[in-house]
Amino acid sequence: MGEVLVLEKRVSYSPRTDYDALWKKIISELFEEFILFFAPDLYEAIDFGKGIVFLEQELHKVIIKHKKGKKIADKIVKVSLKNGEEKYVFIHIEIQGKKDPDFSRRMFTYFYRLFDRFQENIYSIAILTDLSKSNNPQPFQYSFYGTELTYRFNTYKFNEEDIPSLKKSTNPFAIAVLAGIYLHQTEKNYHKRYEVKKKLLKDFILTNPNLKPDYAEALFYFIDYLLYLPHELTKQLTKDLSINIEKEAKHMLYSEKIKEAPTLAEYFKTVREEGFEKGIEKGIEKGIEKGKMEEKRNLAAELLREGFSVEKVAKMVKLSLDEVKEIEASIHFNRPES
Repeated sequence: MGEVLVLEKRVSYSPRTDYDALWKKIISELFEEFILFFAPDLYEAIDFGKGIVFLEQELHKVIIKHKKGKKIADKIVKVSLKNGEEKYVFIHIEIQGKKDPDFSRRMFTYFYRLFDRFQENIYSIAILTDLSKSNNPQPFQYSFYGTELTYRFNTYKFNEEDIPSLKKSTNPFAIAVLAGIYLHQTEKNYHKRYEVKKKLLKDFILTNPNLKPDYAEALFYFIDYLLYLPHELTKQLTKDLSINIEKEAKHMLYSEKIKEAPTLAEYFKTVREEGFEKGIEKGIEKGIEKGKMEEKRNLAAELLREGFSVEKVAKMVKLSLDEVKEIEASIHFNRPES
């Protein structure tokens, strides 16, 4: 069984973010969870235990050859069915960010090209990420003198999702969808985006004891790039989250993947510049102080052995009376009267 992922997203919210690549990345990394969330009926038929094979180039070469300049994030995935049957089943996934009058025709175009090339079952789903209720693509219909065709496909609409239900879900894509909804809701308000991003990263990822580490890493990267913030707000977010990273999500410190995410990149920079380097500096200072203390204690012991009083030794080596008395007791020295 093979699956085809054709991922497309056109809306742009930040000149720094490739939204096509973000969706492609998280779907590839958490493919099983993606199918479970968006296509639970199909999920039940797939035997993920037998492995997943991504066939990267074939679809691009033989299927996607049209519309110059069009962005396509494509994959073919080969899996097995639970009933033991091995065959190709293609999953066509389209992530669409705005209303497009030609969308249904394009979905059909992908369908017939896949079917013509592979002659296998095809599962198509359109994930509509905008919040406009007018973005409601209808089945593609064709009719010409008695020749008729109706092509329907599955849809998942962000604008129909219930936010409280998403927050309760244990599937990582519920959080991804929630982030996608917040992306639109905060398009013109970075301060509001800062608050929802902080809550997502802190409450749903860093301090969530039930979230698997691989889910946490994939989601952190996805959300950190998806919900773009200006540099100053990113720096502030770093400060707000750093304590949670150190106390609640230490495993993230060792993830090379999330070190590339903007907030954590800033965090690791902060650690290098203010944590490790200052830590080393402070460690050296503490070492010097410790060495000085040992020298003082040794000198105090020698003076006590020479017969100097506790009071005099304390004054001479600049130690407290209690410290000198402790040294006196440790060397079992009977001090003579001064």
